Amino acid sequence: MSRIPISSSHMALILFTFVLIGLSGIDHGIWRPDEPYVAGICAAAARTHEFVTPMLNGRPFLEKPPLYYAVAGLSGMVFGPAGDVPFRLASLLFSGLTLLTVFFFTRRREGTKHAFIAALVLATLWGFFRISRWILVDSSLVFGVTLAMFAWMEAAEGTRPRVSAAVFGLAAAVAFMAKGLVGPGIIGAAVVADLVRKKDLRLAYTCRPDIMLAFAFLPVALWVAALWRGGGWPQVREVLVINNLMRFTGAQEAASLGHHHGFFFYLVNFPGALLPWTLVFIPSLALAARKYRQSPALSWLIGPFILLSLASTKRSLYLAPLLPACALMIASWLGEPVRARWERVAVNLTWGLVVAGGAAPFAGVFLGVPLVGIAAGVVSLGALLLIDRDPGLRRTSLALAVSVGIVMSLSMGVFYKYRQPFEDYLPPVRQAVAMAGNNRIRILEDKEIFEGVLPLITGKTVENVPDVGRIEAPGYYLWSDDDENRIIRKLRKGHRFSLFLDKPVGHNRTIRLAYIYPQLAGTGLPDGLAMP
Repeated sequence: MSRIPISSSHMALILFTFVLIGLSGIDHGIWRPDEPYVAGICAAAARTHEFVTPMLNGRPFLEKPPLYYAVAGLSGMVFGPAGDVPFRLASLLFSGLTLLTVFFFTRRREGTKHAFIAALVLATLWGFFRISRWILVDSSLVFGVTLAMFAWMEAAEGTRPRVSAAVFGLAAAVAFMAKGLVGPGIIGAAVVADLVRKKDLRLAYTCRPDIMLAFAFLPVALWVAALWRGGGWPQVREVLVINNLMRFTGAQEAASLGHHHGFFFYLVNFPGALLPWTLVFIPSLALAARKYRQSPALSWLIGPFILLSLASTKRSLYLAPLLPACALMIASWLGEPVRARWERVAVNLTWGLVVAGGAAPFAGVFLGVPLVGIAAGVVSLGALLLIDRDPGLRRTSLALAVSVGIVMSLSMGVFYKYRQPFEDYLPPVRQAVAMAGNNRIRILEDKEIFEGVLPLITGKTVENVPDVGRIEAPGYYLWSDDDENRIIRKLRKGHRFSLFLDKPVGHNRTIRLAYIYPQLAGTGLPDGLAMP
């Protein structure tokens, strides 16, 4: 792609698109499955200033190292720890740093326009778009992996080898401190694949591995030492051995952590993570394969993909660190002239999705958010019209990337507003706190939902009663029932209770608050009784 300067009007449109992408869904509340407990850990860090050991409801939570929780905790200290937006800013920060890394690295090699296309494509890949506004640690992992891979590319080309090696080491440390050994594992798999691609194993020792290891080891060692000092070997073992090595291998001790799937799980789920660019990715991957000698992004994709497929635990969001590589491939292909007919079909179908999606925000009129839907729809279609009438932008790759960004952010903004009343755990939990007044609330058979949300709101730890049969004191109890109403059915068999809150949340959950008495021997009351 030639280094054609970007006009000021086009630059303003691009920046406007990035702002829309960043604001879309920024205040959608706290949704299952991950946000309740992650937000709770972040709130604890904000209130206690404990940045070494992640804490959930007053106890150590050592599934992952503390980088994300610490950054989100600092945001909570500044903007307040009782809501969702301060912690979501941490995800936007790490995603923004990832996009800047992609932009500056690509600009040095391909020019500003190509760099903007790569950043816009990455920002609108569904897997990246989702974690960018979700309270999740994965956004920090993606940043660490992305920075490390670009540093590796620089080091492999002999560009400032010592600086590149130091940046690589620090980025590997960031990846570890984000999510544990999986971060350096993904980076290592990509590097090994790149050595095979280049057929030059000498790079393994000419790229200054001593500097890489030193800068990677020191930050991690300092944190492990601090963790050891606070909790000894049991805490170090839990985070490094049980939640990393055993979880990867599927060892029995970590089997209860869940998310176990077969080898081909990611082959099935990968196309969804690439939406709405899935069709364009097919010729992009084909081009990268044809020019594999000049495509380090191919190594970045294939090596970690194999590693993650071999791992025992799998979730579609675990593919996120591979998405910057996909964005680079797509941007490179978009910079090439379209030759084959099937390639033109892929582009035209993607444009068709964009045009159809331009009217999607108007669905808000029928979904209960008419003002938001009308405003977003007018902006969406108006932007598409302006782009189509601009002779310097019409039907270009940059126009496609900008159009996808505008349409996707506005459509998802309407979607989040529509779904928020049904998915957000904050309003019903606040309602439960108000109903209980100054009385103590216990949680019942909770699985890291109210252990996160209730302390976030109240600033206090809460007792978690693990089973209905272990209720020992009368009082207010909060729980989340599944679609089988398992907990309330158990209560009806032998407890006297009065139900105060019965709020459906999500697709198959119901939040309930009740005043419950301890189990009475020999009773079989058919329904809740009024509290005396």
